Amino acid sequence: MKPAKGYYSLIQYCPDLSRLEAANIGVLLYCPDRWFLKALTSRDNKRIIDFFGKKGHDWSQINSYKLGLEERLQVEQGGLKTLDDLKLFIAQRANRIQITPPRPMLVDDPETELEALFKELVGGAHRKQRGRGFRHFVNERLIGAGLERKLRKDFKVTVPVLERQIEIPFGYQNGRFNLIQVARFRTTDPVQAETTACRFAVQGRSLYEHLDPEFGPMQLVVVGEFPPRTDESKATVRRILAESRVELFTAKELDRLIEAIRTTGKDLASSST
Repeated sequence: MKPAKGYYSLIQYCPDLSRLEAANIGVLLYCPDRWFLKALTSRDNKRIIDFFGKKGHDWSQINSYKLGLEERLQVEQGGLKTLDDLKLFIAQRANRIQITPPRPMLVDDPETELEALFKELVGGAHRKQRGRGFRHFVNERLIGAGLERKLRKDFKVTVPVLERQIEIPFGYQNGRFNLIQVARFRTTDPVQAETTACRFAVQGRSLYEHLDPEFGPMQLVVVGEFPPRTDESKATVRRILAESRVELFTAKELDRLIEAIRTTGKDLASSST
C-alpha cells in the first residue's frame, strides 16, 4: 500500500500564553485517506514539572483535559473530513492546553507512526485508552454543561419484562423520567449494531409501558457512539429504537440533548421524584 498523506500536531501545555513557552504533553495524527484521527497524551506530568516546576498548576484540570481531548477526537473521527475541519477544531481550543498547526507527513501505518511520533516528540509513557472512555466523555459533557442539579447519576431500575434491574448512569425528569444509557455501536457490522439496538428496544418498550414505583412513567434515552461513515447503520438503529419509544442521540447530537435537559428538565431538589 502506498503511503498516504497525513498531518500531525503537538499538544502542548502553555501556562502563560503571552510568553509562548510550552511543554509537549501529547501528539495528534490525522490521516483522512485512512480514516484515522487519534491523539496520545502523556500518562504523567513530568515534562510540565521539568519545564515549569511543580507549583501553580491545576493537575486535575490538566489530566481531565488530556483524557477529554483523546475521547473528543474519537467522537469527531468521521466528522473531520478535511484538513480545514481539523484546523477549525484546533482553533476552537482556547486554554492553557494548545494544539499546534498541522504539519504534513507521509503515513504507512497510522498507529505505528503515532506511537513513533509520541516517543520522539514527547517521550515517556502515554495513557492507555480505556473501554469506558465514551461514557466518561458523555459525563464530562453533561456535567460540564452545568446540569448537576437536574441529573440523577448511577442508579438502578427494574425492567418489568426481564424482571431484573439494570444500571442507569444518568436520568432527568421532564414529566417522564428519562433514563439515559450510553451505548457503543463500534462495530462496522450492521447486524451486530441491530442486535444491540434490539436489546435496548426491548428494555425501552417495557420501561415506557410500566409505571415505576419511585420514578413513575419513564422513557429510555440512548446516547450512541458509532464508527465513522456508518450513516445507514445509524438510521437503522434509530428506526428500531423509535418503534419502542426509545430516543437516540449520537455523540455529535449531544448538544441537542443538553439543551433538552436544560430547558425541560426539573431541578431534582424540588422534584417529587
